[in-house]
Amino acid sequence: MKKHILSFLLVISVMGAWAQGIEFDHASWKEVVQKAKEQHKPIFVDVYTSWCGPCRVMASTVFTRPEIGEKFNKGFVNVKIDAEKGEGIELAKKYKVGSYPTYLFINPVDESLIGQSGSSMPASTFEDVGDKMLNKFAGKTEISTKEMTDRFDSGNYDEAFLQTYIKRLKYENPGIASRILELYLNKYMSQHPTNNQLCFLAENFNGGVKVYDYLVKNYKTIDGLLCKKDGLVAANLDRELMKVIDKPFEMIGSNKLSKADKEVLLNKCIAELRAFVLNESKRDKKILEIKMKVYSATNDSIQLLQATRDYITKFILPADQNNTIGRSFIIIDKNAPEPNPTIDSVRTASTCVSYASGLLKLSTQKQDKELSIKVYKKAQLLTPTTFYYTNAMNTTLYNLGDKKTAIKQQTAVLKEMKKNNDVYLADAETLLQKMKNDEAKVTFVAYKMKKRAAAH
Repeated sequence: MKKHILSFLLVISVMGAWAQGIEFDHASWKEVVQKAKEQHKPIFVDVYTSWCGPCRVMASTVFTRPEIGEKFNKGFVNVKIDAEKGEGIELAKKYKVGSYPTYLFINPVDESLIGQSGSSMPASTFEDVGDKMLNKFAGKTEISTKEMTDRFDSGNYDEAFLQTYIKRLKYENPGIASRILELYLNKYMSQHPTNNQLCFLAENFNGGVKVYDYLVKNYKTIDGLLCKKDGLVAANLDRELMKVIDKPFEMIGSNKLSKADKEVLLNKCIAELRAFVLNESKRDKKILEIKMKVYSATNDSIQLLQATRDYITKFILPADQNNTIGRSFIIIDKNAPEPNPTIDSVRTASTCVSYASGLLKLSTQKQDKELSIKVYKKAQLLTPTTFYYTNAMNTTLYNLGDKKTAIKQQTAVLKEMKKNNDVYLADAETLLQKMKNDEAKVTFVAYKMKKRAAAH
């Protein structure tokens, strides 16, 4: 009886280890190589850094999946290496790692590279990479892309082959892959597509009008399936859809489109965003950002002014928006609470000032002047270690004609700067003197230039 209980516990223990995903070996590189030789396995190396976002994504959402753990624990000796610490520094140099994460697959016999990959990717894609490397290590010859193309051209193929071919082309020839994905949609996806077909279409989308339209129209169903299957897949689809939304606006300032055409493009974009950006706040933010681009390009100052006011009021001034100012996030696990990332105070403050100065270029009405000053004050609150943004605000006040207030505030801030030996003290004193000299227009030293100078 005890023997059966121990056997059962051993099975549960092994299943539990697999359920936790990839088991990484923490031995030295020499010991890892020796272990791989003894077990006749290739080595999988996750090369990461502590500051790498995609590295953390893979570690928390892909490496932890049971099916990934089962494949990699069985097929590889697995090791994580920080490219900036210990043995990782030399190994990263040896294998010429230039981006993170990088996945190295190494033959332990001579420590030669079987192959490598990188970036964050869905679990299914990462599993495909693992299969490919195991086959290469075993000496199995992979069917060439040319052979696959010949079979495709002959018309003698089934749905499974076409899926494999599209996945191959997605990385080797994305342009052709997107055209063949449209063919897949037409040929195999009837009025009642299966969940697997919908997921395959979404996982392999990288452009193409017809597939894009289909994904947008069926977004809620597809997103629900992808979130349940693999949140990273859902996040990748959102990225690809957003690329399609953003692409036309890269040339929005050109003269190729009339003002009317640009308005049509804007309205189409808004309708599509409403279909696939389900978070109302993120959707409204993106719509306002695109409106500002279009109204700026069409010189519609009235609409641009209103959109800028709305954006500042809704997405710059509120404290709960601080961590998203100048940044956008695609949530990987949509069923989990939204992340609360650390605020980059300097970048956030700089973005605030950019919107404040943009508003004042459009209008110096009392309400806009007051709104702008609120944003300048917020920038100062975000960077309490320096009084830089108070100086920038006083510069703006002076140039808007409120010279008396500007001089009064600049005099007051100089006292505080002297107490704190602020790095901008000399520049602030020069600014005050220019104000007292009643110069027509004053400027203050650029933040980034000063920061670089201080670093040296």
